[in-house]
Amino acid sequence: MTKPEVFGHRGASGYRPENTLEAFKLAFDQGAVAVECDLVPTKDHRLIIRHENELSHSTNVTEHAEFADRFKEIKMYGHWPVAGWFSEDFTLEEIKTLKAIERIPDERPGSAKFDGQFEIPTIEELLAADFVTNRKLIIEVKHGAHFAALGFDMVGALKTAIDESNWRERDIEFVFESFNLDITIELKNRIAGPHKYVFLVDTWGMPIEITMDEFLDDVASKVDGISFNFELLTPEIVAAARKRRLLIYTWTAQVEKAERSVEEYLMQFVNLSVDGIFADQPDLLHELLSGLA
Repeated sequence: MTKPEVFGHRGASGYRPENTLEAFKLAFDQGAVAVECDLVPTKDHRLIIRHENELSHSTNVTEHAEFADRFKEIKMYGHWPVAGWFSEDFTLEEIKTLKAIERIPDERPGSAKFDGQFEIPTIEELLAADFVTNRKLIIEVKHGAHFAALGFDMVGALKTAIDESNWRERDIEFVFESFNLDITIELKNRIAGPHKYVFLVDTWGMPIEITMDEFLDDVASKVDGISFNFELLTPEIVAAARKRRLLIYTWTAQVEKAERSVEEYLMQFVNLSVDGIFADQPDLLHELLSGLA
């Protein structure tokens, strides 16, 4: 059995509001090998760390009367209606007046206790943080194709942030991700280096008109790894990915979903023998793995 690495899913998001510097630091303190973060753009083309560009679920924007007129409905990718407040309508200075809140408080009540306490960080602030020295960062570009169509060069902005950081001297390791294979390839082409590039797959990304073998052949010819929603992953897919020398990750271990014991729940992830598991409570997964032979 492959013993997987522990990844803090947007930090230690079971304990602190996700995608905050405080959540990232705690994840490393709890034994995570890496932390994952999500990037979306601001109006002035800065990259902030949020799960989505719609801000009302992960910030206290609804409490700011001065931004009430920013509420609107848009169509993501031209067809998916979403209503709320959107990062691309705010400058970074305006974003910095907001505070992070727990996105799914019913599922992560421990994290929700810290609502309103932490800032919305930029990618530059994460790269500059002392606690990422000698660590691994897994960076996801959210909705890259959607924002490219709106004139936002997220990959270029990320490249600039990486290039202007001192990541080599501090031995920071990078994995770049996207749910869009073309964006993942663009990340590989434009942010070249000793990095890894991983394609994210959820239900909508599963192969329909081709076989899983053909799908994995295509991915393996273009990027370094593939990361599946746990509900989609099978031992057969893991074996097929390994045959093609793909890194294989899965997500998300969230112990609130355990129907019996936490150990039994987490072992479902461990038994798949993947290379890395994204966890909301990285300490519990780290503790479990430390006790295995």
